[in-house]
Amino acid sequence: MNHVLNEILLNMDLSGIRRFSEEANQVEGAIRLTIGEPMFDTPQSIKQAAIDALVANDTHYPFAQGLLSLRKACCEFEKKTQDLDYEPSEVIITQGATGGLFTAINAICRPTDEVIILLPAFTIYKPIVEFADAIPVLVDISEDDFQINEQKLRSYITPKTKAIIVNSPNNPSGINLSRQSNDILEKIVKEHDLYVLCDDVYNQLIFEETDFLVRRKSIRKNIIYIQSFSKPYAMTGWRVGYVMADQPVATEIAKVQSYGTSGVPPFIQQAAIAALSTDVSDMLVQYESNMILVSELLTKRGIPFVKPQGAFYLLVDISQCNMDSWTFARKLLHTEKVAVIPGEVFGTLMDRYVRTSLATDIKISLPAFDKIADFIVNNRQTVE
Repeated sequence: MNHVLNEILLNMDLSGIRRFSEEANQVEGAIRLTIGEPMFDTPQSIKQAAIDALVANDTHYPFAQGLLSLRKACCEFEKKTQDLDYEPSEVIITQGATGGLFTAINAICRPTDEVIILLPAFTIYKPIVEFADAIPVLVDISEDDFQINEQKLRSYITPKTKAIIVNSPNNPSGINLSRQSNDILEKIVKEHDLYVLCDDVYNQLIFEETDFLVRRKSIRKNIIYIQSFSKPYAMTGWRVGYVMADQPVATEIAKVQSYGTSGVPPFIQQAAIAALSTDVSDMLVQYESNMILVSELLTKRGIPFVKPQGAFYLLVDISQCNMDSWTFARKLLHTEKVAVIPGEVFGTLMDRYVRTSLATDIKISLPAFDKIADFIVNNRQTVE
């Protein structure tokens, strides 16, 4: 057919994470430290809640904004854990955080609006902004220890700037934004009356106490809070999350959700209610244990890395090797049968790293990290 397709899509590549993961799937016996997939199965109590809902025939069209019971549970959970004050009418149940980001960005953005994305960043941010016919503005903070440099950030703000996307703990670095960084963001958001999308899907997976921008009550009307059940509750395949926003914004986000998806299946929402009362602290303990063991191994081997403060990723510094991150990842895959993600997919300045996952059984992953260390040692560039 000669029909002209959507030019936005024609100019868009598939996620580098997915592309390399598909390459890794073709290598038999490869150890995959690629996708952020929890090493645990969904807790039985959560699965049982879905089963009970199915038996009770809770399978009909849902209210697009989400079950009132789940929206109330989200409000109670966030009040208890973070002292956030939202009404159920300010909550939208979405298809995971990805769905939440998509609905939120499409609700607030007009053509040619600019959205600042702090790099390194998860690969979906830029395409979602482009889908909204807005302009992604990439600001790399990796050279500032993954924190906010006020002067640098201000240099990217224009009259067209609509929003900033913040992800803490960060994927891929595992670094939490500091109180000082959040002070800077709070000041800039207020000064320019910007939206700030707080993608905090890893905020239950932190290894040390930290500050979260979403708790700044002075910018409540500017905050769009994105959350997911995938990571903390090992529910990646359930595709459920939520957005919280000030009522005028939430009303518009709910419209996008209604016309875009018609809502999340009700039996999945019942499982999400059960998740909010499920203790998953054992998962965090295991991820932190994995982080400590891997950090000790890499330190002992003299391999530089970025020590994570949360989430379940670890960036390994490959700058000693004379190759870019894609070449490194492909050679590692085919010679050592270990799959990692090229850092370049998270930002051009991240080409000196590869991202690894700590969410794999340590009995499998620790030998894989040993192989990564061997590969780096054997491929170090000689400095004359």
